[in-house]
Amino acid sequence: MTVQITVDAWDPSFADNAESPSRSDSATVDTEIETPAKQWAPVDAPGPGPRRLLVVDGVRRIDARVELSDETGRWPGMCVSWAAGAVACDLDGGASAVTETAVERGLFAPLDPGAELDHYPYRKTDAAESAELIAASQAAMAALEAKVAAKVATHAELSVLDGTLRGRTRLPNAVGYIKSHHRSYLQAPLNGVVERLRPGQRTPVFHLMTTWPRYSWYLRLPGAGSRGWAGVARIEAADALSEEAAIALADATAAALPPLGSAAHKDPRAPQNLTPIAGLERRLKRKLGDSRLLLRSVRTAYANR
Repeated sequence: MTVQITVDAWDPSFADNAESPSRSDSATVDTEIETPAKQWAPVDAPGPGPRRLLVVDGVRRIDARVELSDETGRWPGMCVSWAAGAVACDLDGGASAVTETAVERGLFAPLDPGAELDHYPYRKTDAAESAELIAASQAAMAALEAKVAAKVATHAELSVLDGTLRGRTRLPNAVGYIKSHHRSYLQAPLNGVVERLRPGQRTPVFHLMTTWPRYSWYLRLPGAGSRGWAGVARIEAADALSEEAAIALADATAAALPPLGSAAHKDPRAPQNLTPIAGLERRLKRKLGDSRLLLRSVRTAYANR
């Protein structure tokens, strides 16, 4: 059976780029892990925190959108590049260095093209919706981030993984770091505690269950005032931890992360986009290669099939 492939004439950066498929809005929250809900109040960092941190992040780019067809039908596909890396931060020495990077590419589609095309090995996906293809590439990037972190995490007192911790919960002393808030998990009175946080303060730890379980808390970084949700990040820890260990990680983040907040005149996502994350993202985007050249190579490869 012959598979025909065509490449979308549009530059992929102009196409609809939904971040992920819709998910259930249901969430179960236990707010009495650290403190009874009626006693919730901002929590100060207990003192000096970890001095050796590992910050892990990834970047992803759609290089081309394609269509695959055979005698039975037509299906969309995406040629995607992604990279992951780690930055080791020495807070005592005031130094940081990129210690590990990796780049991967793939063609995400429900139909096997029958041969590897150019730089994009086939990655099977069961669904054919655009958002689901993007979600599959996001999962591949998260797996690469976990692989990179596992190589260097043993020497860190705290590992900060940009984004949700889902699929990466086995790393030691690791937290997921979520910069933006698409929904609120707390009831209105407890959201008021988030809004009262001062820079460097966090909420009590709570347990969160959506499609997967984890501990979580909110932390306000300096540089964005002390009102509303400005400068607030949500942090996650693995459900397998004891409550005491999750609270200890929360204290560690409150002590270690505020000094790493970015400045507004350098980063439009300040202060939540931590300075090591911003620098690592720039490095990784360069490693992805020239998007125009990659798109041209995809078009050439598919035209010659």
